[in-house]
Order: sequence, then C-alpha cells, then structure tokens
Amino acid sequence: MILVLIGIFVRFIPYITKKHDIQNAIFLVIGTVGTLFFMISSANTGALTVWAVYILFLLLTVILDDRVSAILFTVICAVMQVSFWIAYPKVSVTIDGNQYLTRIIIIMLSYLIVRYLTIEYALKVKDYNRFAREKEILERISSSFISINKENAKEKIDNMFEMADEILEFSYAYIIEFGEDYENATILNTCAKNLESESFPFHPGMRVKTATLPMVKLLIDQDIQMICEDTTNIFTYGGDEQKDFFSSRGINSFFALPIKIDQKIQGIIVIEYNDRMDLSLAEGRLYLLKIVVNILGDAKKKILYEERLYNFAYFDEATKLANRNMLKKRLKQIINKRKGAEKIAVLNIKLENLTMINDTFGHSVGEQIIIKSATILKNLFEDSYNIARSSEENFVVILPTVENTKQIKKCANKILDSFSHPLSTETGIEALFVVVRIGISVYPDDGRDADTLLKNSDLALFDAKNTNEEIIFYTERLETHIVENTLLTNRLFKALQNEEFFLEFQPQISCATGKTIGVEALLRWKTDGNKRVSPERFIPILEQTGLIYDVGLWVLEQTLQEHNRLIAKGFPPLRFDVNLSVRQFQEKNLIPDFIKIIEESGVDPKYIELEITESLFFENLEDVSEKLYKLKELGVGIAIDDFGKGYSSLSRLNLIPFDRIKIDKDMIHYIDLETKRVTITEVIILLAKAFNARITAEGVETKEQVDFLKEIHCDEIQGHYYSKALSAEKLEEFLKRNDTRV
Repeated sequence: MILVLIGIFVRFIPYITKKHDIQNAIFLVIGTVGTLFFMISSANTGALTVWAVYILFLLLTVILDDRVSAILFTVICAVMQVSFWIAYPKVSVTIDGNQYLTRIIIIMLSYLIVRYLTIEYALKVKDYNRFAREKEILERISSSFISINKENAKEKIDNMFEMADEILEFSYAYIIEFGEDYENATILNTCAKNLESESFPFHPGMRVKTATLPMVKLLIDQDIQMICEDTTNIFTYGGDEQKDFFSSRGINSFFALPIKIDQKIQGIIVIEYNDRMDLSLAEGRLYLLKIVVNILGDAKKKILYEERLYNFAYFDEATKLANRNMLKKRLKQIINKRKGAEKIAVLNIKLENLTMINDTFGHSVGEQIIIKSATILKNLFEDSYNIARSSEENFVVILPTVENTKQIKKCANKILDSFSHPLSTETGIEALFVVVRIGISVYPDDGRDADTLLKNSDLALFDAKNTNEEIIFYTERLETHIVENTLLTNRLFKALQNEEFFLEFQPQISCATGKTIGVEALLRWKTDGNKRVSPERFIPILEQTGLIYDVGLWVLEQTLQEHNRLIAKGFPPLRFDVNLSVRQFQEKNLIPDFIKIIEESGVDPKYIELEITESLFFENLEDVSEKLYKLKELGVGIAIDDFGKGYSSLSRLNLIPFDRIKIDKDMIHYIDLETKRVTITEVIILLAKAFNARITAEGVETKEQVDFLKEIHCDEIQGHYYSKALSAEKLEEFLKRNDTRV
C-alpha cells in the first residue's frame, strides 16, 4: 500500500512545482526514504522481493530527465545493500503468499511505470517535433521576408499565413494597418479557410473605420497583446460590443497582437478560431505569433526605409513631382514605347526670377512659388506622370505624342499664359509675377535618347535666357553657337592677362556747336590670331562669369590714360564716358576701387561720366542709390544708357541721381518710319529737361535724324553720321578735323 501511495505521489511531482531542480530533489528524497523503508521493514527476510523496488525508482528518473539524480540514487541504493550485507550477512527466508503478492504488485507497477514512461517519451518526441517544425517554419518565414519589398509584400505575407497555419491551425487571419490619426484602417492581408464563408467580412485593400473594430481601441490605448480563450466570456476586453463582433461571426477565440515600428503601433495581426482555444497550445502559438509580429514590424520598417530612399532618389520633396533621375527613366520608357512617326517633345521650363525672389523675400517664399508653379503645371496637364522638377529653378514637361511644331508651340504658349498672373504665396506679401522661359527639344530630330534630348532642351533654354526670348526650339546651329560661347568663355579668362582687350572711342557731338564735347570708351577684343569678337558675344559672358568687374576697372584705367594723353598733346579736356554693368555694382569694393583709380590718374572727376542701364534699378534699389550718391560725391557724372529700350520707371528715376539720359539707338533708328517713335523721343527729351538732365541720342545715322533731333532741342548726338568708334590714333585725327585742338 505504501508503495502505491509513493508511486501516486511521484506521479504528481510535475504538478507540485515546474522547477526541474526542485522536482529532482523531491524525487530523490522520496526514492531514498522509500527504498530505505522497504529495506528496513524487510530486513528479517533480506528484502527477498522488495529489494527490486529501487529499479522502479530508477525507471521514474527517466521522467525527470536528470542523469545526476539517477546516479546519486543508484549509489545510495548500492550503499544500502552493502550496509545490509554487513549487518545481515546471512538470512533465512520463507517464501509465502505475501511475497508472491508483493512480486505481482511490483510487476504491475513496473508495467504501469513503463507505460507511463512510453507516453511521456512520446509526448516529449511530439513536443520536440513540434518545436523543430515551429523552428523550421519560422526560418522559412524569416528567409522569405529577406527579399520583401513594396511590390511583393502582399504575396510574401500571404505565404507567411499559409506557413504559419501549419502550426497555428486558425480559421481566419488578417492584418490591419492604421492611418496616421488611427481613425481609419486598411485591411492589408487576409487568410480564410473557407473563402466562401459569409462570416468573414474583410478583403485585402478594404478601408474601414477603426471604431468598427472594437478590440482595436483597447489595443492602441493600452499597447497590449490580446488573448481570448472564450469570446462568450470577453468582459476583460470590451464587453458586449466586442462579444457581438466575434460571436456574430462564429468566432470563439482569438489572438490580437500590435505590430510596431519604432515603438509606434502601425497595425495589428488578428488570428481567429471557430473553436475555443486549447490552453495547452496557447503558449506555443503566442510565442510563434510574437516572433511573426517582430518579423512583420522589421519587414514594414525595411519597406518604409526603401520607400524613403526611393522617394529621395526619384522624387522632389517639395512638389512631390519626379526629379531628374525619374525624369530620365520615364523619358526612356516613353521612347521605347513610341510607335510609328510619333514625335516626343521635351519642354524645359525655367522660373527665371526665382533666385531674385529667394534673395529678396527669403527661401520660404521661393519654395511657395515652386509649389504653386508645380500645381499650375499639374492642372494644365492631365497626366502629371510626365511632369518633373529637374532642378532648383526648372521643371520639365514631356509631351509623349505630338504631331508637329505648331502643336508644341501651342502647348508652350499655354504654359506661358498660365504664368501671366501673379502667384499668391499666402505668406503675407503681395502676389509675385514669375518670369518663365522654355527650351524645347523634339524626338527624334534633336536626339534619339533621353540624355541627348534633355541636354538639347537645356541648350535651348540657355539660349532663351541669353537672347531674352520666351520660347526657343533646339537647332544644331544653336548648339554650335553655345559651343563657341564655351570656347570664348575659356579664352576670356586669360584675355586680360594676355593683353587681348583694347578700347575704341566714339565721339559725341554738340547739337549747338557741332564740336566734339565727349567721347564714349568702348571695349573691344581680339583673339585667335587678331580675330575680332563682337561685343554682343563676349560682354554677356564677362557678365555671367564675373570677369566684367576686373575688366571694367581696366577699362576705366585705360580711358583715363587716354584722357591724359590727349591733354598732353594739346587737346582741351573732354568728357569720357565709361559703361558700368549691373554685375560691377554688386561688388562691395566698387567705390574704393574707383576712387583709387581716379585719384591715381589725376583726372578731374567732372570729366568722367559713368553710364548705367535701367535694369540696375530693379536690383537692390537702396544699395544702388547709395553707391550712385557716393560716386556723385566724387564729382563724376551719371548717365542712364539705352533709355526707352526696356521698362522705364519714373518713380525709380526720382530716387536716383543722374545727369544725362541717352536715348536708345532703336528709338532713333525708326524715327523716319514711325510717328509714334517721334512722339516718344520728344517726350523723353521733355522728361530729361524736367529732371534738369542733358540728352544724348545714340545710333544717329542720317541727316534727317540729325535735323529732327536738333529741331526738338536734343543736346548731343552720337552715331555713324558723325563717326564710328575709333582707335586712339584715329580719334586724335578726328578731333583735329573737328577743330577741338587748342
């Protein structure tokens, strides 16, 4: 009876404690005490039968899976036997019914223990196989997710559900992704055993209100994992509303675990069962789900990171339009898909005055202009797929199917018209006009690959800027012209050092006396073996490269030397005019450098006149005005050159000091043909008188023009009628003929 009680007690050791060390200690104590009890109680018979009881205890050590306890128990039993051997070296026994009965009990117990061991072993093998299968499935899932990306994510997760189902054995499974505010959610993936079941209401891509998913609020608010073994007793997770959500669909148990990215809940995975949960399997399933959730979180993080890299590489952050990299990819695709004689037009659009807007109002306003401009283009073209922001100031529009140049021009003019109104930036400043220029290249005439088409549209845009045109189509002549300009630019950097520049001088004649009273110094350049380059070609390059500043100082210095040379030869002092560019005015050392050159020359400043253009007024007017007043303080004169050529602003004229207005040659050239030009010229002269300034007319070529200008009281005339631009030697001869020698 005691043996049976000990066996029953041993059977329940695993339920007394889960700690193996304590289990082994209890078993060792019971085994030792039990064996010792049987040996002592049967000492008078030498433990004829019950000595074998210790074998039963050894068999039970298999359950505990403890080699140390088995060895220790064996040693104790051996010591007991030796001890009894010494104490009772010889014992006479009689075998009776009790002995036989004891043997039968030991045999039966041995059978029961062996069967128990067999079951336990089978369970351990089953658990091991299950563990091995779980590990294998997790490795397959993990390996599958290594290559996950945005395109194959759905397929990978669907496969994950199929693999996980081998262990989880669920009825339904789905993944929900939350919006930023958690108000809306999207069903990403689903897996249902019975696809035709009406009890499963979700499908991939379905958008739902988060409020319709009762378990979600608790999951988000408390950031917990939810396990429900029985949905009929669901009070812990939200009561009747949640109970109805599951029971109405025949769901009796479920898991719901949050999917996190950087500690923020991005979604949940839900595993549902039609049956109540087997508690013996719940822990293993939860362990597997936790690992799956971690894999899903890492996968989503990888996809988001790749998306950010992709967007950074191929899209503009401010406008969300394609950038130049994506533009090239799309243009290549369009070229490859082209059919028959279809043409492809590339329109390169530049916001000409964006830099000025940034400098004047700040980059935040400039960015608003960029965004507004992008919106205009998106609204203008139905397919924004073919619009890109190719650089800070540029957009590119691809017209994938055009028939002729007329169609392209029509589209380009629509773009210009769209920017004809000022853009409101909602930043508290007035609406701003944006100046737009467009360079155009056409496939296949101007290139048969994306790089060539984009390069040629850039060249066309570059020419549009230089020629002040709004729309320019690429031509081979244009490219030749730009290549020549590039070569000229390289040569200009050494032109001053190589003494390739020289000056010519054009006399200015008084209408009252007919005598020379002034001279304009004009910059000239010879390069490539005494080959002259037109000022219209090289002066804009000097402006763009900034070389104009040093060259301008050289011009002033050489002009004053010529002034002194003429005086040394006996000529009376003449006023010498020197052109001053916008680019020179932007240099902070302009005033001290001019003062130094004038003082070193010894020329009286009243014989120096600096010519500026009206475009200077549209820069930083305050800075321009300040520098002009400082120049006036030196005693030099200020002349406004090319007056009437562009937009004249009377209000700005009132803010700056000037002594002379020079009427643009184009106004004079058409005096004989257009009455309107005659009237404007008269108005300009009256305007100059009102400002107490003198008037010089440029580009005078005919006697009729001279007579007209004298008639309307113009002060001076400059042009080929009297003399073209002259070298220093020929100027001296002209002055002699003009009787200006003392």
